[in-house]
Amino acid sequence: MMLFFYDIFQRVHAFARKVFFLIYYIPKFNRPNAAWSHKTSLVTQILKELVRHRVAIRYRTPKSLEPGSEGDQFIVLSPQNTITNHDNGDLSSAVYTGSLTAIPTIQPVPIGAVWFPDAPSPNVPLQRLVIHFHPSGFVLFGPRKADGVSWGPTKFGQLSEWPVLSVQYRLSLDKDKTTFPAAIQDAITAYVYALETLKIPAENIVLSGESAGGNLVVAMIRYIRMENPALPLPRAGLLWSPWLNMTRESILGLDTHRNASTDYIETGFCQWGAESYIPSGWSEHNPYFTPLGNEFRSNVPLFIEAGTSEVLYDDIVQFARNMKNKGTDVELHEALNAPHSIFSVGEVFGMTDIAIDGHARAIRFITRAGDK
Repeated sequence: MMLFFYDIFQRVHAFARKVFFLIYYIPKFNRPNAAWSHKTSLVTQILKELVRHRVAIRYRTPKSLEPGSEGDQFIVLSPQNTITNHDNGDLSSAVYTGSLTAIPTIQPVPIGAVWFPDAPSPNVPLQRLVIHFHPSGFVLFGPRKADGVSWGPTKFGQLSEWPVLSVQYRLSLDKDKTTFPAAIQDAITAYVYALETLKIPAENIVLSGESAGGNLVVAMIRYIRMENPALPLPRAGLLWSPWLNMTRESILGLDTHRNASTDYIETGFCQWGAESYIPSGWSEHNPYFTPLGNEFRSNVPLFIEAGTSEVLYDDIVQFARNMKNKGTDVELHEALNAPHSIFSVGEVFGMTDIAIDGHARAIRFITRAGDK
């Protein structure tokens, strides 16, 4: 009952603040970024209030394996425990091994996924694919249109003419049941589905992820590179505002970051995400949680986008430099004045041109990656 009244209070309080900022941001000198429009300033504040509210009530994003309003765009992927290892005399090799089996109670399960911009024709074999992982902090949102982050994969699919499959990976909402490695198990399930069921060559598969989804892409590449070479490496990785540092020190510093007023990501949200995703007794410095400082040489080229107005900007830039210094092919794109994950929120923020510029650069990047 107390939670119910707290929810009502939060909603009323948030509405009052929206009205206040609707008026407050009319003069340009009151806006968080002098280059921002009234719409960008207001939407940033509204999204910040939304995330705060969901953090406060520990909102559980609905997850279902029913198609719902997505219709034929929605599919269910079942885990496959073995894959043919052509480098080992066509013998079968385990798909989930090493770190992905570290917690026996967390096992691969069927997951959902959504096609963007449309479901492909069942009669035409796919030649290439982008597997996308939505932003989440590992605790919020999903790939469906109702989750509010479908504009990015839709627009990217339209511009690139690459089909995009956005994965409904498990969120860490049940401690010791859906912590790491649940999400990366689901990510690997989607990758093996593309390889084995859709029969798409690895060199024609691109991994793409926003925020926590970007963390998943790095984790997948690390897992294949270091723990399961039976899986082939993909053509490229696209990291959109990736979350690369789950250490307590980093998270506590978000609210005092110089970009705190120009972003909607805050300490409370990231604390919830890290505490939920990292299994009990595991170090926050583990490379699967904090890739920053644990960089490695990868044969998978990486396109990395960072908004210059987001609180994760410094970590992203440093990670890109470190990976490049390790010998990885990295292209870093700094999206001018953009907040977190402009890839998917560009339209609602009134920053469509900035988001699409990033899309176009990434499309050129994966084209070049295929030529190497």
